[in-house]
Amino acid sequence: MSIRAYERSDLPIEKKLPSLGKRFPCLAGARGLDPWDSTEFHAWVSQQENGGSAYHAGHLLLNLSGDGPWEPFDILAARQVWAPDDRQIFINWIKVWQ
Repeated sequence: MSIRAYERSDLPIEKKLPSLGKRFPCLAGARGLDPWDSTEFHAWVSQQENGGSAYHAGHLLLNLSGDGPWEPFDILAARQVWAPDDRQIFINWIKVWQ
């Protein structure tokens, strides 16, 4: 089993976030994701449907970046709108994030 970049504790957050974000189908084509640019990514997230899948996945990554302040990530709201694939990515991530 290969180790995904977002699982590696030796990598800086700027390398982990693109690895995680590219796994969310709802973030396909997001600007500022790879390479990581929190300002550009936030601008892209702000253009997405408020309360939609990309909005919530984007706020997860923005809050993990620590560059904020950003709008808070709401796991309960995200769970309601995420497709099964997006939910599974979150579940996989929560098990290994360091």
